[in-house]
Amino acid sequence: MATERYQLADVLAVAKVHPFYNPDAVYPADTEAIQGLQELIDRTFKATLQQQPFLNKKTLYKVIERLVHDTDPLNTYRRSSYMSITGGGSGGIPMMFAVDVHENRRQRAQMGDFLKICGVVGPGDWVLSIHLAGGFYRSLDLTTEIMENAGATVLSAGSYMPPTEVAKYLADYHVNVLTGDGGQVVQVVYHISMLPGDYRNRINLEKIIYTSEPLTSPQRVFIQSILGDVKIYSILGSSEAGPWAISSPDLTAEHGLTGSSTDFVFDTRSMLIEIISPSNVDGAANSDQTLAPQTEPGLVVQTSLQRLRNPLVRYNTGDIGSVHPLPDTAFAIVPEADRKHLRVLRMNGRDHRFSFKWYGCYFEFDKIESFMQANECGILQWQIILDKLATTPQATLEVRLLRRPQAGLISDEDVIDRVRAFFLVFPENEHLVRIVFVDDLEGFERSVTARKIIKFVDRWNH
Repeated sequence: MATERYQLADVLAVAKVHPFYNPDAVYPADTEAIQGLQELIDRTFKATLQQQPFLNKKTLYKVIERLVHDTDPLNTYRRSSYMSITGGGSGGIPMMFAVDVHENRRQRAQMGDFLKICGVVGPGDWVLSIHLAGGFYRSLDLTTEIMENAGATVLSAGSYMPPTEVAKYLADYHVNVLTGDGGQVVQVVYHISMLPGDYRNRINLEKIIYTSEPLTSPQRVFIQSILGDVKIYSILGSSEAGPWAISSPDLTAEHGLTGSSTDFVFDTRSMLIEIISPSNVDGAANSDQTLAPQTEPGLVVQTSLQRLRNPLVRYNTGDIGSVHPLPDTAFAIVPEADRKHLRVLRMNGRDHRFSFKWYGCYFEFDKIESFMQANECGILQWQIILDKLATTPQATLEVRLLRRPQAGLISDEDVIDRVRAFFLVFPENEHLVRIVFVDDLEGFERSVTARKIIKFVDRWNH
């Protein structure tokens, strides 16, 4: 049935013969092979989850790149798949995570049911979605179908509809829910703030549901100052795991909304979460001793019970968080039969030792370093500054570059084009980007103590 999940034993059995986890496996198992594995399962796998090595992004990217480009008819990875794209930031080739088409539809149905159970969306809600569609990204159809599965009526506006039209239709069709990426939501609300008072009064948004990039405390304050008593929710997901958790002030009493963390509620029937000390994630098999103490923060490691054909087992997300019991504040909303299965994941953000996030995309420092070392660019020193606009709480990106004065290098214009392509600069976000060529080292920001050049200056999160 639509709400059915897989047993952990089934997922672990398939993982043992899948190329994500077994270097001797050439292709993922086909349907017949998976059915054979399920028939032979001893059902004693639950105790051996900690014996499964961690899966990291580099391994995943490498295996997926091979499978995507292998056109052999025996390659089941390319068969009957919903392709979920991620990456492309950091100048890399986007990763195409393949999900069985039927698993994908079931997960959308399960997530819609989860939203309804938790009181986020339900029948009677009119939702306008400004999510992205095209360029292989499918966040628009993903979110609209989830909302419909929750019982809502959805207007699929998309990211190319200008804020002027979005505001008009919010008013004309009496829409009470706006959903989109965090940056998109802020842009629309900023436009609403510029409208005449009588026009603004026609817009009666009760809920904001954002995805992809977090809303900061200043952004939340800005949204609520314009829209009044609006509730702000979020859906957490990824290409690898799909949508799997929600943030709701009704469930968690708005813990973390004024700080650097956000509470997300997830269903242990769909997702298992382990919190691991960063020093213990080395790719080897690990015992229970690597688990962080209860409620202590660490690296978030996922095992999905919604994906079998291409399983996600002990996947190191690169996020920092901690797991907590469902608070009593949720009991008035969540049905009693579901409460024991729900937990809270307190997300503290990305492990900034490896990457940072801007405009909904992660950029990895090792790939930035490689990009900046291209000989034809002649970049002697670089610096990235993450900041915010003065007029509206949106994240800005500034790239400072010092080039060597030498013949044979590409022009400044060509370097700018490369930087824009690397950081995925498009017409909708180019006003948030500044590329600066400096004349000497004094053009960079330095550390207070050793006067070292700071490669990454983060004013956005501080």
